[in-house]
Amino acid sequence: MNKQEIINKLNLIYTNKRTTAQTKAYNNLLLARQNPDFVKTEKQIKELSFEVGKAKALETPDVTNLDNKLKSAQIRLELLLKQMNLTVSDLAPKYTCKNCHDTGRRRGKLCDCYKKELYTLLLKNSGAKENLAKFEQFDDKLITNDNQKNQLTKLKAKFISWVNEYPNTKTHTFLLCGTTGVGKTFITECVADAMIKKGHLVSFISAFGLNNSFLKYHTTFDDNKNDYYDMFTEPDLLVIDDLGTEPILKNVTLNYLCALLNDRYTQKKATIITTNLDLEQILNRYGDRIFSRIINKADSQLFKIDGDDLRLKRR
Repeated sequence: MNKQEIINKLNLIYTNKRTTAQTKAYNNLLLARQNPDFVKTEKQIKELSFEVGKAKALETPDVTNLDNKLKSAQIRLELLLKQMNLTVSDLAPKYTCKNCHDTGRRRGKLCDCYKKELYTLLLKNSGAKENLAKFEQFDDKLITNDNQKNQLTKLKAKFISWVNEYPNTKTHTFLLCGTTGVGKTFITECVADAMIKKGHLVSFISAFGLNNSFLKYHTTFDDNKNDYYDMFTEPDLLVIDDLGTEPILKNVTLNYLCALLNDRYTQKKATIITTNLDLEQILNRYGDRIFSRIINKADSQLFKIDGDDLRLKRR
């Protein structure tokens, strides 16, 4: 599902929520109006409200008397509704968001509720886990290795700045190298979370899962074939986790990985790759074409993270 499809889906959700609230309120009103006394009292309240407003504007001595009559009529209306197991609030739409009344917009901008719903849909669509790590959770007190702490702190600052500048960024491909547990995946989750919060389409997948999608693309010959490939070219950010853990499938892995990286480079789409391999191992395993695409000084940046397994310290 691309971003526009996600937005269309969310807009439909909001339309349905708004329509449901309005329809329920209107049906309650129709039910109440089946009672002649309610209709009579409702009309009286409208007339008295007008008279009270007029009297206040003209500052006439009838204001107090009219106001008391209005309050009495409103009490009668409440009693009539109670007999029908209804309240005055049941006659007005009960929107899930009091700020935007389920329109998703407030004062010409997206409402916070809409942003939260959009984040949820984008996160679900990304393939990432529901509780992505966030930059706010970065705790350098867990890092006792000074070099590792310095590397991750600088990397955090780098990516926060990059997310804020995207898409007006020079670098679009990042390679994070390091042994298991040094913080590579944690940082990439933080970036993915921040990008989703800004409304960008993100896809988070392991190298093994990506390889399986390449295989499906390679062996599919129906109308759904392109779906297995386009799902990785469309996202604004693609995170490929643990490159090197996937098997090398003949005519599949190297061919489609190279094509994907080239397509994303041409479209100026962002890609973050994490791996336990060093540069020599990447070159030997994937060859010159993929290596040169990943290590492209004009568009790529390499970060080598050394240090301890932080996952053990979080337990």
